[in-house]
Amino acid sequence: MRKLTSHILLSLSLGLLFAASAIAQTSHSVWSDKPFLIKDGKSEKEFKDIKQGDAIFAWTQATPRAYAHAHGVISSSLNYDFMLITVTSSDADSISGKWVVRRNGVIVCSNCIGKAYGLSQPALPANYFKIYVGTPAAYAEKWGYIAYFSNRFDF
Repeated sequence: MRKLTSHILLSLSLGLLFAASAIAQTSHSVWSDKPFLIKDGKSEKEFKDIKQGDAIFAWTQATPRAYAHAHGVISSSLNYDFMLITVTSSDADSISGKWVVRRNGVIVCSNCIGKAYGLSQPALPANYFKIYVGTPAAYAEKWGYIAYFSNRFDF
């Protein structure tokens, strides 16, 4: 009977420990409607005259739960999308994983290793974040999206 009680207490303790760590996880959401640079990884051109753009990130630190999508319009005939498809890691400031980059709706980099970072800053006018995406084999600052913060929500 004593052994059974010990097992029950151990199980309850472990359950409470895991529940407490799940409760302690911090979630964040960051928005922007102010992109100021998009880098094309094939042509190596940097576009600074961006007509319109939006980005949104939502993630829970140290879990595989995250969403990231950034869109930028250079002209009526040129636009880019950066979409996170798989998370490999995240913390308060960054989300790393596999990304898809589209130019004019056509995939130009599929399953590419990338990172969004600078996400922990307050949403002040001069603060910005970056997304850089490399190739399917390695991270690099090949494709890029940089924008000023518009808003953030931490919970």
